[in-house]
Amino acid sequence: MTKLVCPECRHENEPERIYCHNCGGRLDRSAIRKENAANEETPEVTQARLKKLMDPARGRSKAIGLKVVKILLGAALAAAVVEMLLPPDLPPAVKSLELAPMISMDLLSAIESRQSAQLVYNQQQVNDYLASAIRRSNSPAKEGYFPIKRLYAQFDEGKFSIDTAYNCFGLPLYVAGSYRVQIDQGKIAANCESGHIGRMPVHPLVMQRLGLLLGKTWATLDREKKQVARLAGIEFHPQSVTLIVAR
Repeated sequence: MTKLVCPECRHENEPERIYCHNCGGRLDRSAIRKENAANEETPEVTQARLKKLMDPARGRSKAIGLKVVKILLGAALAAAVVEMLLPPDLPPAVKSLELAPMISMDLLSAIESRQSAQLVYNQQQVNDYLASAIRRSNSPAKEGYFPIKRLYAQFDEGKFSIDTAYNCFGLPLYVAGSYRVQIDQGKIAANCESGHIGRMPVHPLVMQRLGLLLGKTWATLDREKKQVARLAGIEFHPQSVTLIVAR
């Protein structure tokens, strides 16, 4: 940028001054006028720039791009909602609970006997028990706006998963978590490995943040959780679970 130097006192002035700030002498602004003229747009450049701004195709392209993005986002959201509403592949619910095992009573008796024991249950027996647990008269599963319709457990080597079907305004909404079980400092610990809502997979870190979704499940099984915490160990195998009671 050209500096305005006073021819009288050699003081450097701001480009917008006409008279010297120091001595009041008139400044020579011819260099400034030449610089401004060099920076000004030519009529041709100005016309081209205005034509580009007024081009209707430019606005249409931007609008089409925004619509495409909105459609893609809407489609992705709709697909996620559909996946969340689709039920997972589970066997039919148990209709008769006459032969449901009394697992809680078995655990209580084994713990209070103070004798070593191993209680083994297959997956079907556990699910029969879960079906009866949510039907207890005082079960938390019946409370709130979204009561639990069904609990279903599945066992694999070293881990288990539990599906919870909530009654969401007449429609079933399935939430599930998969956990790996280990003994940590003499206590049984379960770490979430994965989860899903309906058929949509959920990252385990997200599932941990969404623990509230399974809060009613664990509240329903609170008595059983406290009994399991008193065990010496628990082993999961395909289609079965072994509860280990120590003296």
